[in-house]
Amino acid sequence: MVAARERFPSRTITEADGDHWLMALGPIPPALHLTHQRNLDVLGLDDRVSTGRIVTSGRVDPDLLLETCGFLADAIYDWWHGQPPPLLYRSRTMPAVGRSVAFTGSSSVPTDSIGRLRDARALHAHLVLRARFTVPPDWIA
Repeated sequence: MVAARERFPSRTITEADGDHWLMALGPIPPALHLTHQRNLDVLGLDDRVSTGRIVTSGRVDPDLLLETCGFLADAIYDWWHGQPPPLLYRSRTMPAVGRSVAFTGSSSVPTDSIGRLRDARALHAHLVLRARFTVPPDWIA
């Protein structure tokens, strides 16, 4: 549900979206968690690094959060010798419960299943009934 809210913030999925690929991921390899407060504290960050809720209007440069993120990106790359692990971070739309994973070229995760969005009937029913999404009627019929 979190991924659907991130991809479709209006909560409307149209017929044109049916050709998007939907993947069920297998176990995620060890990752750097930007969701644990203790990790954020050690790195000198706050939750804005995950949620992207950085106020840009009236911003005074230098922005300490953006500077810290830049230093962190460089440090992660160096710490893992150019092969950084996945990053686990909070979602923008449901930061209290949702998590997202960013993968790099050196970190990947196996897929359990792959299919077209239009064919995921159980997901459509869940999104309509539990998350107030709108999907093409013939997708749940």
